[in-house]
Amino acid sequence: MRHLAPASALVLALLATAPARAQNCNGTSTGLVPLVELGSGLHQGFPGGLFPGGGVLRPAAHDADGLRIARTVTPLDGAGNPSAEGRIVLLSIGMSNCTQEFSTWVPIANADPQKNPRVQLVDGAQGGQTAATIANPNANFWTVVQQRLTTAGATVNQVQAVWLKEANAQPTQPFPSHTQIMLPQLVQICQNLKTKYPNCRLVFVSGRTYGGYATTTLNPEPYAYETSFAFQWLVRDQIGGDPALNYDPGRGPVVAPYATWGPYLWADGLTPRCDGLIWRCQDFASDGTHPAPGAGLGRAKVAQLLNGFFRTNGLARPWYLAAGSGSTCTAAAAAAECYGRGLAGTGGIVPLLAASTPPALPSAGPFAVQLTGAAPGAPGVFVAGSARFDVGQAPLLGGWLLVQPTLAWPALTDGLGRASLAFGPLPALAAACGAVLHFQAGVVDAGAVQGVSLTPGLAVRLGS
Repeated sequence: MRHLAPASALVLALLATAPARAQNCNGTSTGLVPLVELGSGLHQGFPGGLFPGGGVLRPAAHDADGLRIARTVTPLDGAGNPSAEGRIVLLSIGMSNCTQEFSTWVPIANADPQKNPRVQLVDGAQGGQTAATIANPNANFWTVVQQRLTTAGATVNQVQAVWLKEANAQPTQPFPSHTQIMLPQLVQICQNLKTKYPNCRLVFVSGRTYGGYATTTLNPEPYAYETSFAFQWLVRDQIGGDPALNYDPGRGPVVAPYATWGPYLWADGLTPRCDGLIWRCQDFASDGTHPAPGAGLGRAKVAQLLNGFFRTNGLARPWYLAAGSGSTCTAAAAAAECYGRGLAGTGGIVPLLAASTPPALPSAGPFAVQLTGAAPGAPGVFVAGSARFDVGQAPLLGGWLLVQPTLAWPALTDGLGRASLAFGPLPALAAACGAVLHFQAGVVDAGAVQGVSLTPGLAVRLGS
């Protein structure tokens, strides 16, 4: 890489009776680092990332288990028996932000011609229902969920996947105390899901959106940010073999579904995340906490994140999308996730990397790593390697090298600052199943402080 130098939530309608106040629109940043960018760096002594080791991709063994389970999801009749005319119920569980966002997504999902017509989305989330509340298996929350399933013509036996988004109201304890209080509540909620919905196989978790614009004590920053640590620890403990979260009959009694991350929703206000996500003041209602309705605003933004997740995530695609071609890869799920922080170019814009399609084996068409937001008409370079650096490990030109590079390709951006590193259709190579590559790009930029801009990293796993 030396040649680069030149070149919501929440949750709660508990304050619904309080006088409305305008958002704190000055709260555009907290300086906190999204978990996907923090990596193995620390927040008050606790590492970031979504998975153990600071990573953004599921560990190989846990991923293989998840893929195996995802492939067992099939339409079931009301009694829970496989049926071509049955249903796969994807249920939302959580508080007010959860129901507002999920219900916004439902019509988008149902209008998608690629969605499996046997998948039925049912919104079970409810305003005011915190993690502390629904951890109680006898809470009225669960009665209402049952009523909604019945109204939708579905049964408890058809619930096979859940989107879980939760938080607690009015937290006051310092970190990590409030997240340590929430963790056993999440464990109990997962156990409730398995008890009440015996065929529930997968639970996808998400923490809060940004809380920097909040004007109430419902769940402001830094609590909104720190809530995601409770979900991180939940997934960590299941990966570590906690019997209270066991999903594998080969390891003992099955008491919980397989848990993994759904879309990670937190970004630091107007500071773009590694995938470009930002949260604006207008994305929220008058309390600065609940997502605002309307095209392009908070609810719609989360709905689009949900839509992208379930259409592309390797543990959702096998059952969420209509039947397609099979895969030669049986031990890993295709994935592409951003990580780390880039280096801004002209106008303070950080260029970004994204995958054109899930890196499935085999792929139906070409697979590409796409660069956007760079200086137009400028030379640059793509680098790739099988290992990464975290932010701070390898300083480079005022930013950070995020890939331990073994391969490099020249790049030239077009008039819109875009470039693409394309590969032909990925072949059916079983030996490549589960292989992980890390990508980063740098572009010469006369308007940048160091004369170059750098993208965040992109972790790509070849899989099903």
